[in-house]
Amino acid sequence: MKTLVLFLIALLSLPAWSQAEADQQARLAEIKQRIESLQLELNQVRGQRDQLLKDLEENEKDISGLHRRINQIKKDMRSRSDKLRELQREQKQLQEARRSMQRRVEQEIAAAYRLGRQEQIKLLLNQQDPQNIARQLRYHDYFLQERSHTIDSYLETLASLETVSSSIEREQLVLQGEREQLQERQSKLRSAQKNRKRTLDKLAAKLADGSGELKQLQGDRSRLQKLIDEVGRAIASLVNPGDQKPFARQRGKMQWPVKGRRANAYGQRRTNGITWKGVTIRAAEGEPVRAIHRGRVVFSDYLRGHGMLVILDHGDGYMSLYAHNQSLTRNIGEWVESGETIARVGNTGGLTQSGVYFEIRHRGKAKDPTAWCRS
Repeated sequence: MKTLVLFLIALLSLPAWSQAEADQQARLAEIKQRIESLQLELNQVRGQRDQLLKDLEENEKDISGLHRRINQIKKDMRSRSDKLRELQREQKQLQEARRSMQRRVEQEIAAAYRLGRQEQIKLLLNQQDPQNIARQLRYHDYFLQERSHTIDSYLETLASLETVSSSIEREQLVLQGEREQLQERQSKLRSAQKNRKRTLDKLAAKLADGSGELKQLQGDRSRLQKLIDEVGRAIASLVNPGDQKPFARQRGKMQWPVKGRRANAYGQRRTNGITWKGVTIRAAEGEPVRAIHRGRVVFSDYLRGHGMLVILDHGDGYMSLYAHNQSLTRNIGEWVESGETIARVGNTGGLTQSGVYFEIRHRGKAKDPTAWCRS
């Protein structure tokens, strides 16, 4: 009875849950639209330097997309290669089974041909005891059944071998096609990287004086703050799951998003007078960037000055930011667990070295990551 009551309660609450989920999805779609509008405003081209930054953005987006496609092709190729090796092992086993059965089958077929249909007649003529005749006939039937089973097994082995051989040939053709795709994407990637270098060289010439670099850094920081403020306002109406572990309780217990050397300290002053609001972690390009805590992706796109950027909302006003990625693996609205890969280490946003710029924010204000993540 108790089980039935619980089932009826769940059934009655289903429409309400579905409506709540639909409302959440509608809010997420609205958030995405508001962010896209803000990006158009933040990325307006007002001069030659802005145009170079816009060119850099297009270069780096192309490179990021190519990296994602190359990684996917490599993943597919690994999977297909594993399948091909398994098929080849199966083929080898079938070939060994065929060889071991072939001689026996040949002997059975030769015996059946010599004796023809006269075996049962000979048994009847050569035996006088009825019980002995019946017993001999049963043995003879068992012998025929075993012979038939041996031949059927052999034929099934041949059919399986033909099927596996066809599958191997098909997999090899697909794998060859994927290799060609990979070579094509890698060629395009080299070309896009050359374009990026030319753009960076032009941009460096424009920022030759310190004032130009300071102006760009101030603009980058302003864009990020506007984005964070807008995201914070947009997600205020979102409802987090009741089982969400509070972010504040994990202070000092969380892992860093990537293993590597920290190139700066939080709050450290730069040569141009601006202080760091986060930490840059040097790591090899392509290494996985992991979520420090369970959260929802509220931004996953390119932001000028920060490259391919991911922002996670952890509830209670807490966010974590991961910038300068090579490629992004999660989209707006997706939930990620602590330790799950959300991006790949890169150097987008105009960096010359690969790494991840990492921030923790609470209600829009930067916090020292070293107080939250274990050293």
